[in-house]
Formats: sequence, structure tokens, C-alpha cells
Amino acid sequence: MIEFANATVAKSGVILFQDFNLKIPPEENWVIQGNNGSGKTTLLQLTAGVLHPISGRVRHSFLTGNDWDTLYRQRQKKIHLIPAHGLQALVGGSDGLFYQQRYYSMGETGVPKVREVFGQGAKKLKTLGISETFNIQKLLELPVTRLSNGQLKKVIILRQLIKNIPTLLLMDYPFDGLDAESRKDFSDFIDEIAIRFGIQIIIVDHGDALPKVITRKLVLHNFKIHNIETIEARPASHDRSMKPVSLTLDEEGKQPVVEMKNLSIQYSERKIIQNLNWRINKGERWALTGRNGSGKTTLFSLIYADHPMAYSQEVYLFGRRRGTGESIWDIKRRINYFGPEQIHFLNPKAMRLTGREYILMQPHKNRDQLDKLVAFFNVQAYINRPINHLSSGQLQLVFLLNMFLDDKELLLLDEPFQFLDPESHERVTRYLNHHLTRNTTLVLITHNENDVIMWTQKRKQI
Repeated sequence: MIEFANATVAKSGVILFQDFNLKIPPEENWVIQGNNGSGKTTLLQLTAGVLHPISGRVRHSFLTGNDWDTLYRQRQKKIHLIPAHGLQALVGGSDGLFYQQRYYSMGETGVPKVREVFGQGAKKLKTLGISETFNIQKLLELPVTRLSNGQLKKVIILRQLIKNIPTLLLMDYPFDGLDAESRKDFSDFIDEIAIRFGIQIIIVDHGDALPKVITRKLVLHNFKIHNIETIEARPASHDRSMKPVSLTLDEEGKQPVVEMKNLSIQYSERKIIQNLNWRINKGERWALTGRNGSGKTTLFSLIYADHPMAYSQEVYLFGRRRGTGESIWDIKRRINYFGPEQIHFLNPKAMRLTGREYILMQPHKNRDQLDKLVAFFNVQAYINRPINHLSSGQLQLVFLLNMFLDDKELLLLDEPFQFLDPESHERVTRYLNHHLTRNTTLVLITHNENDVIMWTQKRKQI
């Protein structure tokens, strides 16, 4: 039994949950839902003992002992919390890391490899009965900065499980960043460990494609219980018959913005991309799809001038081959880019800024348009809060507003809908459909087929 009895929680003097009461029986597995900023992650942290109530109490029936030290040690062993943001959990506090580092082998000194993250526990991986598509054996020798967003999520989850099998497993947006097949396999994996080891599962997720063991849903609104109901989870599915649309790579009269010819990317013996040809014409809308680790974000890094291999490959941007005299900043001035790395490597000093201060400290030309974007995305309630007080979804929207503030020729979006509640998701989609010029070229990385259908014209699958 997990019991919250008149629990009041505050951060930086601001009351969040007040006199909160809830009981979760040991045999039930729950999903927590609600709008961005409604208290989902805070409730997970309270459940895990990361946060403590200023009044009231949180009791776990499986924790015994009367002194603080004993309860702390038991919580560490019996409760596992998997956070939403991957890289900080692995290398948080490491100095000198920068978001382009995954593309520069010379910059990997001091960055731990996946095997080092697991330590001696790497030998235990096979004993968990992991599905082949969720297996990370091939990743063990890679530096953690070289992992894709979805691969990071897998490593963090498995690292926690091999330490010890917990009594309670808490996961904050565990499926965001996973491709469709990995999402289904991980859903099956959760079902298996919950049943085999008797682990109680509580997750935060906006969708209804959930593990079968999830049978109860808690909906929060403004740090209060809005609804509790029994559900029959719809397992995640993977359409293995899905194929990319037919592509015409050389359309007469179209002006190319990006061209890649016979592109190959390889790290040591590991081939990431081989003999890829791709042409993106002005004004087109593309979805870039593929499995976790297939090279999608690497392609974005080549376009956005972050990857040094662009100089040794036949890559053309805005009609000019890379390495013929243009500067990195000449390219970046014409491109808007959003990706998970920007959140992973956010400067710690920026965390103390408000969302508005962070945006306005960037070199924007259209600063006077910020209030219009704030109103369109309905973020007035938190744009003036410190970034370190924002939920994952709220932080995601602040980064998107920062990018949308300037109109540029090419827009690169790497998993832009992660952590967003349905209303925020719809607003971003509406903005992309109706508030960009016809000449703006968009490329979206996503694992969500509905997003591809919603507004992209073409797909490139790698």
C-alpha cells in the first residue's frame, strides 16, 4: 500500500500539492495523466522519496523501520525512479560536455561508455529475459554521448533493473523517444517483469497504448485529483507492414535546400548510414523515420553543421557543397533546429532563468513577437517561472517558442512532441500547419505515425 495522508508539498516556497490524499493498493499498477504542469512528475518524486511533504505523510507498507537512515536505504533498494530526461541521469554533473560531442571522437575523453555505466552488472543483462529488439549488447562499447534519445532511455531503465529488482518501479514518460517496435517490446517487457517479479508499476504517460498490467488511471489537474478510473490498457502496437511513401528525388523546377549523395557514416567498425541519397526541395514537408540508432539525428547534425563528416561527404546545403568556403554560422542563420540535446546540455546557469528570460537572451530578430507566441501556445501561466521549476512538457514548449520566434528557411524538428499533453500537441501541430510560410521547408523526426499523416508530405525511412 502507498498512502498519501494530507500531504502538502512545496518547491521554493510555492505550495503545489496541498492536503493531498490517495491510496494505491499493492496489487494495482497505475498510469498518471494530466495536462503539462498538473503535478505528474512531482507526484512520482513524492512517491519515490525524492521530495518530502512539509506536512502530512507518505507511507509505503513495504518499507519498515522507524529511523530516517533505515527508511532511506530501503527506499534506495525497493523504489526505482526512471526520470524523463536521459542523459542527465547518466552523466549529470560531468563538466565540459557539449551537445555536438557525440560526433567528435576527440571530444570523448572522460565520457563513460555504456559498459562502464553498467559496471559489473553488464553480465546480468541476459538474465532479465530481454526481448531481442530491446537488447543493448551492441551498444556497450559506445560512449553515452553517442547514443540516440531512445537508446539512452533503454540504458537507464536496464541499469536500474540490474542493480536489483525493486518492489516499486516509477517511470516518467518511459515510451517517449522509443520507436514503435521498441515501444511494443518495452511494454511487453514491463508486463513480464511485473508478473514474474511482482513489481508494482506506476508510470506517467499521455497515451492509451500501455502495458497490459496497467489497470488504473489517475488524472491530475492543477495538483489535485481530477479523476480516478479503472481502465483496460490498449497494448502498444507495431505495424510491420508500414513502408515509406514513394519518393521522387529529382523533381524538375524544384529548388533543392538539402542534397546528400552516396552518404556513408561509420564509427570504427559500426556502420550508421550507407550509400544514402536524399534531396529536400524548398517548401516541402518531410518526416524522417527509422529505428532508434538508425542515424536520424546524425542526418540532422550534418544539415545543421554540427557533424565534421559533412566535409568528407557529398552534402549540399542551399545549393552549395559543404567545405567550399561557407561558415558554420552562415548555415545556422538559415536554419531553425530543435532536438533533445538542447535540453540535455542546457547550461546550469540558464536553469535559474525564467522561460521568458531564457528566450530573450538569445539573438532573436523578432523579439516583439514573443507575446503573440505566448498567447497562441497558452503558456502565460508559467513563462515567467524559473526553468528548473517547469515540468518536462512545459520546458519542451519553452524551447519550441524559442525556435519559432524567428522565421528561417529550413526547420528541423527532432521529436518535438515529446512530453506534450494532447492540447499542447495539437497547438504545435496547428502552428506548423497554419503559421509557417509556403517557402519554409520542414523536416520532422518522429516515431508517431499519426504525426506523419497529420502534416508531412513525404517520408524518408532509414
